[in-house]
Amino acid sequence: MKKSKYIGIFIREAEEHLEALRSGFLCLEKEGVSEVQLNELLRSTHTLKGSANMVDLVELAGIAHRMEDILKGLQNGEQEFSSDLIDVLLVATDAIEALMAQAQAGGGISVNVDTVVKALKSGSIAEEQAKTEVAPDYQGTERRTSVRASVERLDQLVNRMGEILLSQKTMAARQRQMTDLLHQLDSLTAHLRVAGDQSLQTFRSNMLGLINDFERDRLQLGYQAEDVYQRTMELRLLPLATVTDDFERSLRNLARNLKKEVNFIIQGQDVELDRNILDAIKPVLLHVLNNAIDHGIEAPDTRIRLAKPKAGQITLHAQYEGSFIQIAVRDDGQGLDPEKIRSTAVKRGILSTEAAAGMSDDAVIYLVFEPGFSTREFITDVSGRGVGLDVVKANLDQVKGNFTLRSELGVGTELILRLPSSMAIFTGLMVECCGETYVFPQHYIVEVLRISPLDILEEMGREVVRLNGASIPLNSLSQLLEQDQVVRVADRLTVLVLSFREQTIGLLVDQTLGLQEVVVKDLGCQLKSLEYFSGSTILGEGTPALIVSVADLFGASQRRQIRPLRATYEKEQKKAKRGRVLVVDDSITTRTMEKNILETNNYEVVVAVSGFDALDKLNAGSFDLMVSDVEMPGMTGFELTKKVRQREDTHNLPVIIVTSLASDDHRRQGMQAGAQAYIVKGSFKQGVLLETVETLIS
Repeated sequence: MKKSKYIGIFIREAEEHLEALRSGFLCLEKEGVSEVQLNELLRSTHTLKGSANMVDLVELAGIAHRMEDILKGLQNGEQEFSSDLIDVLLVATDAIEALMAQAQAGGGISVNVDTVVKALKSGSIAEEQAKTEVAPDYQGTERRTSVRASVERLDQLVNRMGEILLSQKTMAARQRQMTDLLHQLDSLTAHLRVAGDQSLQTFRSNMLGLINDFERDRLQLGYQAEDVYQRTMELRLLPLATVTDDFERSLRNLARNLKKEVNFIIQGQDVELDRNILDAIKPVLLHVLNNAIDHGIEAPDTRIRLAKPKAGQITLHAQYEGSFIQIAVRDDGQGLDPEKIRSTAVKRGILSTEAAAGMSDDAVIYLVFEPGFSTREFITDVSGRGVGLDVVKANLDQVKGNFTLRSELGVGTELILRLPSSMAIFTGLMVECCGETYVFPQHYIVEVLRISPLDILEEMGREVVRLNGASIPLNSLSQLLEQDQVVRVADRLTVLVLSFREQTIGLLVDQTLGLQEVVVKDLGCQLKSLEYFSGSTILGEGTPALIVSVADLFGASQRRQIRPLRATYEKEQKKAKRGRVLVVDDSITTRTMEKNILETNNYEVVVAVSGFDALDKLNAGSFDLMVSDVEMPGMTGFELTKKVRQREDTHNLPVIIVTSLASDDHRRQGMQAGAQAYIVKGSFKQGVLLETVETLIS
């Protein structure tokens, strides 16, 4: 019998037993040896041993067998319990995990089994051996690529999908009925002169009834589809315990290395979050907890001298808060010292002496989240490298989260994280800027203002707008995104007022397009590092749109110099007096050259890459003149000019043909199509184009 095909099944089973063993060993150390706990641990080791033997993983079975001997010794009193023994048992679980990875990979992973077996026999492991016995990097393929769902949830999903399929078949039947009625309509129309009024009335009544039935079916299908979608989204949710189960082990090791005693308490492990959010906050929580042990919790003798319990306490508490999740990490350590943080910030060049002195204590403590900030004067494996708490801001920005920090010197510190429960769907406000549609998460939006350009004020060197008596710094979305086309200021401007971590800015956009439930799509590996955007979505009509990262915009607004918006308005007003020109050419070189020539002379220019694109641009707005090439794919410039002349709204629009076709026949075709001027590219001169444009617009 080929046993290798059963390795995957064994791995999935073994992962559950490993989790039970690790948590059980830590429970033994914290709560002491109990018969119930030992029995559960013995069952897991015994099952591991037997299953490993079944798939010929002899070394793994041997380690499980030695662990089983130790647990039996504890049970009958022959084995002395100690923290060193727990160290050995935990190292043994690491070895089993590495052997699982070796089996799944088919080799290539080195595991020093002899060292682990010797440690299990002796009941202790040398410090130098503990550093090299295994490399527990294996995380389990099954856990990384799949999620577990309860049978009840899956049954509900399957049942609901069955109902949707039935509704779909009903709608198909309704469609056939409507087709039959359409045929009846054709027949009635053909015999309209001989048909009586009653026949038409009956047909109208039947059609109306069918339409009502179809609408009812459509609504029912919509409700069912929404229900299935919500239940499917729930399958993405995982309990917080998914990431916190491993914390107790790592925090225990860190505390022992630092010669500190810590009680770690987790509350709300059953709170569920999107698995992508869990992946993002795992390093956040780990950094914060490590920092609490290293910087916050005092040494046992210091705590006794301060009349504190010998063992420090760190609590991680999660709870639901509306549609958000709140996670609080608290410690009863020494707290943050604002004066020490001030002096460190000045010393490291993060703040000037004057700026540091002007900051409140509540604001100063947030400096610990700045990149490169550390109050340590010497470097250890844990602290002093200037790397750590800045990951809190970076990862929370990634998942659209927020945080607050509170600390009292000598009492302790509390960090509160506020996270969306899911990154897969949210309510977003669609906005248009420079012809593109963007999505802003609704929870960042305070208000949408409609202002006049004259409402833009200048205070302390910055342009602002007033809202409820407060001055809001004003920025332009197009400038922050570094788009080529600056915002076109109209008589009324649209300003989004955004709030982020107790800061507020106004953002100028072209227009708002309404709220919509947004399903988040990943940007993909090619665009993963794209600044200012956290994802993408598909709008109702199938149009893609980028989701704006509000955190990135706030950062850009603080570091980037924005061109004065009021001055932009005045400049645009002058441009409007010269005229608005549509340039149509499939050559990027030609249309860019013509665009630059016209814009330099204060004309507003919109470009189109084809005749069809030009018609779309004409539908979207009004122009004073059109400049067009002739030879373009799909529709020539002559054909475009004829269509312009046929339209009621553009019948009198001046048209200039700019082409390389120089024959008299081509010139005659241009005039017959309706062009007012014909310029040959071979003898093209900037002055000729400008004079012609000015003459025709005038």
